[in-house]
Amino acid sequence: MFDVLIVGGGMVGASLACALGDKNNRSNSLKVGLIEARADLLQGQFGADGRASAVALGSSHIWQNIGVWDGMLRRGVSPMHCIQISDGDYPHSVKLRREDIKQEALGYVVENATTQAALWEFIDRCHNIEVICPAKIIDIVKPKIGSDKSIEVKISSDLGDQFLSAKLLVAADGGRSVVRSLANIATTQKHYDQTCIVLTVKTEHSHHNIAYERFQNSGPFAILPLPSNNQNNPNGDRCCIVWTAATAEIPTLIELDEDRFMQELCQRFGADLLASLGKLTIESKQRASYVPQWMHAQTYIQPRLALIGDAAHTTHPVAGQGMNLGIRDVGSIAEIILTAHHKGEDIGSIDVLKRYQTWRRWDNLGVIMLTDITNRLFSNQFFVLQWLRRIGLALASLLPFKRILMHFMMGLIGRQPRLPKQADF
Repeated sequence: MFDVLIVGGGMVGASLACALGDKNNRSNSLKVGLIEARADLLQGQFGADGRASAVALGSSHIWQNIGVWDGMLRRGVSPMHCIQISDGDYPHSVKLRREDIKQEALGYVVENATTQAALWEFIDRCHNIEVICPAKIIDIVKPKIGSDKSIEVKISSDLGDQFLSAKLLVAADGGRSVVRSLANIATTQKHYDQTCIVLTVKTEHSHHNIAYERFQNSGPFAILPLPSNNQNNPNGDRCCIVWTAATAEIPTLIELDEDRFMQELCQRFGADLLASLGKLTIESKQRASYVPQWMHAQTYIQPRLALIGDAAHTTHPVAGQGMNLGIRDVGSIAEIILTAHHKGEDIGSIDVLKRYQTWRRWDNLGVIMLTDITNRLFSNQFFVLQWLRRIGLALASLLPFKRILMHFMMGLIGRQPRLPKQADF
């Protein structure tokens, strides 16, 4: 029997496995199982679709505490020294600079493949983690309240169907969570008439570690600085583009030849930014896309079961908060599990799991609602809303408001997770 069984080996699920790894808790380690359907992750193939995540400073601190951040740094991350926010062609923009809060960076941009590689490398070094891959969960046998001390799941793998039991089952299997569905946990959802295209471009000149959030009629257009891999042009750089467009536009944009697609892309950059970055070249081999969604589970917990990351909540990618909420879930539930385990408490009991839900639920819901309002406000050309948001941009330039905005985007508002080490026990 496992102490903790995690379903999903993506960035959130793998981060939790690492946080519970015996490198962090050697004196009394938990037995951890990680169920993952994708065999390519086990084989060290983490994809090359151009996707990257804006990692808030608070998330990087959590990864530092876990011990995986050095692996990401070694593979290459790009610090964000400045974030520039603008509204269409309106000349005024808000610039959030690291100097404003005396930090070395506001956050980092890390390619998803880099994150996954560092996490799975760390998992491989933890002796208390058993990876069950490729495997899919197909059923849950719920515990009887007040009697059973474990939860049982049925999985399908190359070895056939089998049953596994654990004191605690954690669902980190994404927005279409099978675990959440099997547990009959209802959700609240909102759909956007938008689709996000993700690609990587090379720039002729340096991006100077500046990230851009350009709000346009169809939605936000984000330009995220990536590490350079061009030794022949040390002044050149790379950027990850997250282009939000109306869903009706997507088939046409995806099917455009490269020259026409580049023309459309350059229009979204704007003349001033293009002059700064120079000639653009598309690096991505494919134009990845996904549909953003607002989703919030009505509960994160049941006896011996917890939802984290996109299994519990999804949000619009504006301001890059989705993955960061998941990493904050990881930090909080890991702290609660390790502390409860050290004290001899039942880590799957509803009393222990309520601590996690109380900690994370309102923070997640607040961010989800704020990003939803922001996207709807800036994607609407009604003149009153246009007037209001430009007043908002002016206020955001004032230092007191700017610092609040920066701490929000950096994930530094509210209680910060502190993973207990062996020395703490």
